[in-house]
Amino acid sequence: MATTEFGDLLAAAQEGAQWAIAVLWRELHPRLLRFLRGLDPKAAEDVEADTWLVAARDLASFRGNSRQFRAWMFTIARHRLIDWRRREARRPSVALTPEVLGEYRAEDDPAVTALDVLRADAAVALVRACLPRDQAEVILLRVLGGLDVAEVAAIVRKSPGNVRVLQHRGLRRLAEQITDETPEPRGVTQ
Repeated sequence: MATTEFGDLLAAAQEGAQWAIAVLWRELHPRLLRFLRGLDPKAAEDVEADTWLVAARDLASFRGNSRQFRAWMFTIARHRLIDWRRREARRPSVALTPEVLGEYRAEDDPAVTALDVLRADAAVALVRACLPRDQAEVILLRVLGGLDVAEVAAIVRKSPGNVRVLQHRGLRRLAEQITDETPEPRGVTQ
């Protein structure tokens, strides 16, 4: 999104324009939810909703461009998840699954969206299953968040060099996992 377009969109959202808030939500909701599912699938929906509540409360005070806004949202999501884990450790609860909430009509083609979600969810599940939490967090912020190394470093409070190392190790581990699971083509003899 161009800087001037984002500036206009942000200004409209800060004034309470529902269309502008909807655009921001459509842009970031899938990424935030996948990021959170990659770290804690049980808490993802609740934490993502809480993230948007905090963002709505503090939106008027935000200043920055679209990348900074995305980094701000992922920072809020990460902090909400940390708070949720602390609360859950003190007071465990049972999370509602999306199936309980029923089905809602989609504005776009549900079949295409479902296939995209299944592929993305499979990738996030692989990240969650194969990587330690710090590597998974860095990979998810870089890929789903579209954030650069410096932005991820600020969010996870690590040095940019440490973020690069975590990303490299995580990607290498994922590549090994994918290579190990790839079946040999049939009918090929060596």
